[in-house]
Amino acid sequence: MRRSSITIASIAVTAFLAAAALANDAPSSRLSDDIALTKATIVLLAAKDFAAVRDQFDPKMGQVSDDTLNQMSDVIGAKEPPAIETISSKETHDVRTGDGSSRIFLEYGLAANKWVVVDAAIKTEGASKRFLRLFLTANTLPLKELNAFHLFGKGASQYLFLLAWIVVIALTALAMIIAFRQQTGWRRSGLVALMPLGLTPTVAMNWNSAHVWVLEATSNAAGFAVPIVSLRYPMALFSHTETYVPYLYISAPLIALGYLIWQLRRSKPAPMDA
Repeated sequence: MRRSSITIASIAVTAFLAAAALANDAPSSRLSDDIALTKATIVLLAAKDFAAVRDQFDPKMGQVSDDTLNQMSDVIGAKEPPAIETISSKETHDVRTGDGSSRIFLEYGLAANKWVVVDAAIKTEGASKRFLRLFLTANTLPLKELNAFHLFGKGASQYLFLLAWIVVIALTALAMIIAFRQQTGWRRSGLVALMPLGLTPTVAMNWNSAHVWVLEATSNAAGFAVPIVSLRYPMALFSHTETYVPYLYISAPLIALGYLIWQLRRSKPAPMDA
């Protein structure tokens, strides 16, 4: 009976998490409207209706010249694109008023060797929607191929960071194995579960460009980067940005390292008396 209850509870938790994930992936109505507005504006741009396109821009974008809009129009071309993919879409809106902004990446497949990425940011104020950002980038490959992870052909800094990433994971795994073998009961479960915790700031590297940054960094009034100290779980991860760029990040696994140091000191033989 107890095992059945645990099984049912596990299924319920799994179903709840799956439903939550689907809910998070499904775009809201505001975000769907912003995606539709972006696609409609690109159609106007391709048709060279520059007055209508410029009317969609927020005053903060300044006066965009016809030459600039014409260059953007030529990137898209007049033909209907055979494929449009929403690469990523995120929103930050006030729940009560609906005001806020969204960031949208679309990819247009125009030909066998031409893909165009549309990077748009839209501000919503009441019933008004205006573009804060609208950039087009032409590529010879789709983003999934262009930004795919490739192990070879990288620089020394990338391989050193990868080595550090592997070492952190290996040390954490070693500490978990030792704790699992030498501890029992709640101590074993607790240590194994807590060892992947890492102390931030977390250092991340863009694997393709070798750009390094701190995930928790903020800027103060003087413009200096100030890392925020907190806990991150797990301590090392391989992930992707919204445009499929692979990156690795590392934070210090203090519990795992502390446990290994404690085990090392514990295993040293006591000095013999003269």
